Formats: sequence, structure tokens, C-alpha cells
Amino acid sequence: MPIAAISLMVLFLASLTMGCPPANNDASVPTPSAYTVTFDLNGCDGELPSLSIPVDTAAGNRWPRDPVWIGKEFGGWFKGETEYTAETVIKGNVTVTAKWTAEGSSKLEDQPAAQTIAGLFDTSKGFPANLSNSWKIWGHHNALITQGFGADPTALPYKDRLYIISSNDSLIYGSIANNVLTPGDDVFDAGSYNFGIQGLRVLSSSDLANWTDHGLINVGGKPQWTNPLYPKEDHPQVTSFGTSSWAPSAVWKKMDNGKDKFFMYFGDTGNGIGVITADNPAGPWTSPLNKLLIDRNTPNCSEAEVKNLFDPGAFVDDDGWGYLYFGGGGGGDYGRRVRLGKDLISLDTEPENFTALNLFEDNEFTKIGGIYYYSYVNTGTSIACIWSSDPLEALESFRPKTPQVIMASPTSQLGTVNENNHHCIFQFKGDVYITYHASTVAQAMNVTGTKYRSTHIDKATVKQDGSFETIKMTRKGVDQLGKFNPYVQNEAETIGIQGGVFTRPVDGASNGMVVTSIDSGDWIALYGVDFGSDGAKKVTVRVRTPDNSDTPADYVGAIELRIDPQGDGETTSLNATKTATIKGGEVIGRVQIKAKAGEAGKFTTVTVNLEKTVTGVHDLAFIFYSSLGAKAITKANLKESHHKNGFEFDQWQFSK
Repeated sequence: MPIAAISLMVLFLASLTMGCPPANNDASVPTPSAYTVTFDLNGCDGELPSLSIPVDTAAGNRWPRDPVWIGKEFGGWFKGETEYTAETVIKGNVTVTAKWTAEGSSKLEDQPAAQTIAGLFDTSKGFPANLSNSWKIWGHHNALITQGFGADPTALPYKDRLYIISSNDSLIYGSIANNVLTPGDDVFDAGSYNFGIQGLRVLSSSDLANWTDHGLINVGGKPQWTNPLYPKEDHPQVTSFGTSSWAPSAVWKKMDNGKDKFFMYFGDTGNGIGVITADNPAGPWTSPLNKLLIDRNTPNCSEAEVKNLFDPGAFVDDDGWGYLYFGGGGGGDYGRRVRLGKDLISLDTEPENFTALNLFEDNEFTKIGGIYYYSYVNTGTSIACIWSSDPLEALESFRPKTPQVIMASPTSQLGTVNENNHHCIFQFKGDVYITYHASTVAQAMNVTGTKYRSTHIDKATVKQDGSFETIKMTRKGVDQLGKFNPYVQNEAETIGIQGGVFTRPVDGASNGMVVTSIDSGDWIALYGVDFGSDGAKKVTVRVRTPDNSDTPADYVGAIELRIDPQGDGETTSLNATKTATIKGGEVIGRVQIKAKAGEAGKFTTVTVNLEKTVTGVHDLAFIFYSSLGAKAITKANLKESHHKNGFEFDQWQFSK
């Protein structure tokens, strides 16, 4: 080849390596299917997960609620001068930054003299001599919460927190006959699965002693909600089709795009299994299928083949494959097992028979120390267990041949009413635990029905041969893991124990929730708060003043902070006549809450100096005063005790 020709060839090849595009190069570049929205909180505590939004669409209800920073006001999400909202169509990968401004002057009147606030808590001037009763005992960590119920719990460990999602057993007011609810004011004592399981409830904790209430998920719109503090219009329905949501099972997986995704499976009563997904375990949740994942038309799942098509138990193995165990009913081959698709919202195989001995309900599957455990409720309402080295091994290869009974019923162990049993075994911070439900709170409330159940946690121990030590249910619960940090923004609805209050959703609240129904003598407390060696000198609280017609314009509320109160009353179990509360404790500060003229009904913060520098580790109580007075909760006034006539508590934070 002539030298000139060789030179031309070299120049041509060089042009290719320097990036000269071939014809129609755009066709070789794949179009992304989704763009990522990343949130920069711009100095505020916490973090928000990024969102993966399909190309040329808006985030809609996946967009996060407005963040809250004590002492500042949120002004929106921006990239440069462009604001992004839930309705913004996403055109490319983008990082949006929170805009903050100073809150400005407080919406509360100035704090009065110390002796004036102290007088509000003076028992000789009308403050209750005894604080409101709690529905669990001081020092106990079971049940997890008492401001609501929680049945059929599933455990979702994620990073440093444990999330517990449960069937939201709810008080029913009125009467039920012939499967029809007639509304009324009195509690329907017997309860009802069909009318009483109203959505799902989400809790979380980093220490297993103090629990944050994230509120409810209205999965499918059924049944009608009866809690006066949770109007259904404040909870958009997740699915586009009507469904109940029983006995959830939650897992998470790192997807191919590198993002963590959360999946919650649930039973549509006894006739199907659904799934919803989220970018954050606390939500918001969306419905990826808008139909049930498994229904009566799924192979091997007809009504003749599976009596109760419910109680899913989901599991994701280390290799990314997910499995689902479901079904039950007793007296037949009603258990099923299926491998999920890699997306965890499809089936990779047809469901196959997997019916352990005397299976009744409550399918759970987990992996501990390389061994796969399948556990369930047997027809005797005990928890039974079998195990294997392979999640897809034939049932007859699981051992032992006669399943090990690892935990007896709540009735036999705790002396509660004859409820059913339900559980989830999980690992958290290096230990093995079991979560389950029992009617201890209903018993303390003197609501004696069998269908008002509360979530508990106790330790579980796996022996060297792979079997479990028999698990004991307790009211005391497990030990606190670590200490609670008072120097970050803390949610008021993070509670270790309480007396007299409830929670409800409110727009503008930092977690979307507030502590409400506050009367004089009510209280909340946290266990094991570590103020450190330097100590705290100030406290800031974020509250919302009332603005409804039932509250007079001269309304005054107040908070008294105490450390190390003591238990008062019963020390073993509670019922209508055996009650418990707290007493005493050292007062370290007080805050008055009275709205300025024209400022009622708004969130605001106030900072006060403490009466002393607080150091070391203490239990911490917030004692409440309301100028509306005290209101002891009884079975007869349960419905009216759920009110929002007083101030509502959103956040608190100590400073040095």
C-alpha cells in the first residue's frame, strides 16, 4: 500500500478514537427509563431517600412531606431559582435543596414569671394529685405503644432502626349484627376483624424502648375507619382498587439501580395477597400493580385449594431472590410457597404446596446463621418451627419431622383474653428477637374483646443444634439498646410510656404526626436519655395551639419537664381495677403555651432555660397542663377522650 494511502488510513482511524460520531449515533445511546431526584436538607438533621421517577412524569404522592427544622420555616425545594414540587415533571437527574428562613417571632405570648407557670402544676390549685393512668407499667417495654393497638406484626430492620408494621386494630363504636356496623358512642367490646382492622400502623425505634409513631397506611380503603382522630380523607388510599389489609410482611432490597426499595405484602382478608412499595420504610407507599399479586385465579390458589389466602411471609435472600409463604386454615393442604421475580412484585414460579404439620395461619420465613427457618401458628395457637439449609428444599426435608413448638399462646403465658397468635422472628443489632401480639393494653383499658391486640417484643435464643429455646412472653420486654439522644430534633410522638394521650396526623407536623388529646395530668416519658457530661441548659419545643370552637380564646397549656419519676400503682399486670401511673421526679423546666392574638392554630417553637444544667443518663417525662382541666379516660368515655381541643406537641430538642 502506498505511504500516502497508509497515512490517510491512520488519520481516519485516529478520527474515530478522537470521538467523531458515526452516522445515526443518537440511536445507539439508550434512553433512560427513570431520573433520580436527590434531596439536600441544607443543614437540617436527618436525610431523605432519593426518588427514582419515570422519565417525563411527576413524583406525585411519592414526594416527601415538607421537612421541619426547629426555629426555621421551610420555603420549598429548589435548584437554583427553579422550585420543584410533587407536580413538577422530572426531565433529568437533579439535586434539589431545601430553602430555609428564620421562623421570626414566636406565635406564643412571652413566658410569664417562673412562679406563675409553677402554679399551673400546683395540686392545691386544682392540678390533679394523681397523673393519668398508663396502660402499661413504668419500666416495662411491652406493649410497644398504648396510644393505639397493633396486631400481626412484621419486623423490618433497616440501617440503625427497627420498623414494626402491624394490622391496625381499632376501637369500634356502636354495634355489629348480621355483618352490619351500626355506629354509636359505646365501644363494641367484642371487636371485629372485618370492621376493626383499619389499615396498617408503622412504628420505629433504634433502642427497642422508645418508639416513634409514624401513623397509618390506608392501603385499600376497607373497612370504614372509626378512630375520630384519623379521618380517612387525611389518608389517601394507596391502591386504586378496594381491599382490606391484614397481617403485613415487609422486606427491602437494593435494586439494580443501586436504590433501596421497600415492599409490603398484605392479605386482602382471606382472599388474596397484595403488595405496595416505598422508597422509605415510613412511606409514602404506592401500588405498583393496582391489582392483587396473588388471587383466586392464581394457579393452586383457588378457594377449593387454599381455604384462607392470607398471612404472607416474605423473605429476601443474600442473592437477591425473594420468597413468599402464605395460606392457611387448618385441616387441609392450605399452605403455599412461591419464588418471587427479581422485581419482588411478580411471581417467578407457580405457587406450590408447602403445608407444615397442623398449619393454621401466620407464615414466617427467615435466615439465622446460614439456616432457613419457617415458623407458623399451629391449630393449637402456638408458634411452631422447622428449618433447612435450602429455602427451596422439599418440605419433607425440613427438620425436625415433628415441628418444634417454640412459643405458647398469649392466653397461656400472659393471662390475657383468648386471642389468636401471630409473630415474626428477626435479627437486630446482633441478637435474635420475636415480635407478637397480645391483648395486654385492651385488658388494662377494660376492653375485654378478643380482637384488640397490641405488639410486643421478646428475646429469642437459637441453640447450637439449630433449635430454639422455648420463648417466654413478658410484660417487661427487652432491654434498651443504647441511650437516647436529646440533642437532636426528636418527635414528641416518640414515646417509651404515656398516660392519657393519643396521636393523630396533622399537615405541617415534622413526622406528619402530633401528640394530641392533651388534658391536665396527662404525660409522656422516654427511657434512658443521655444528657452527657457537659449537660443541657435549654430546651426547645414545637407545638400547635388549638383553633377550634370547643376551645376558649383564653386557653392556656403548659409542659413541665421532670427527670427520673417513679412508677406508682400495680407492678405486675393491669386491668379495670389494677392501675398504674408515675409520680415524683425532679422538675428541670416548664414552658407555657398561649397563642398570641390571631396566631391560634399555628405551629411555633419556644426555647426556655432549664432550672439547672442536666447531666448524665435519666428517664425523662413531659407532664401536661390544660386550662380545660383533667379528664380521666374510662371505658364509657373512650370515644370523646380522642379530642384535639388542647395544644398539640410536635417536637423537642435540648441544647447546651
